[in-house]
Amino acid sequence: MNIFPLFLLRATLMATSVAPHWDPPMVILGKLAAIAALVALNAFFVACEFSVVKVRTTQLDALLEEGNLRARFVKHVRAHLDAYLSATQLGITLASLALGWIGEQSLVSILQPALAVVHIYSYAVATSIAIALAFAGITFLHIVFGELAPKYIAISNPLPVALRLMRLLGAFYVLFKPAIWLLNKSSNFLLHR
Repeated sequence: MNIFPLFLLRATLMATSVAPHWDPPMVILGKLAAIAALVALNAFFVACEFSVVKVRTTQLDALLEEGNLRARFVKHVRAHLDAYLSATQLGITLASLALGWIGEQSLVSILQPALAVVHIYSYAVATSIAIALAFAGITFLHIVFGELAPKYIAISNPLPVALRLMRLLGAFYVLFKPAIWLLNKSSNFLLHR
């Protein structure tokens, strides 16, 4: 007789006592996809920031002579570096805050019932462990995939990264231009510039 279904039923019943419910698989996949999307969004802004700062003007000038329109826009971004770096900082901040807010809650809701499978039945203990694991997991994903990896890629290959990403950054800049203007004016006022 196969005892695995009985074990699974018992674990499910005990998990129900630890957490209100198990999320359906599609909900879990949706939560994991949201976390991945927010990490990718953060990585996008980090790559934009480092590539536009690192790209050499001589490389852009050579491409401009060939008629490359993307190079023209990257040169425009470099000419207005303060504004576009503020856009990247706003994007990084928004993505990071959303990742912390959504990611931690999502992972806790996934981990909390799963802890009953390893015989942690106390709601308080399961919640505490799930929060600690979720925080550690989100922090790892954010630093490695949302910050360090895109930074190294952008620094190693600034021209191709800048050529591919600057148009999207330009769209973000246009969409958030009033907020970026307000943030820049506020920081300049505080710094008496």
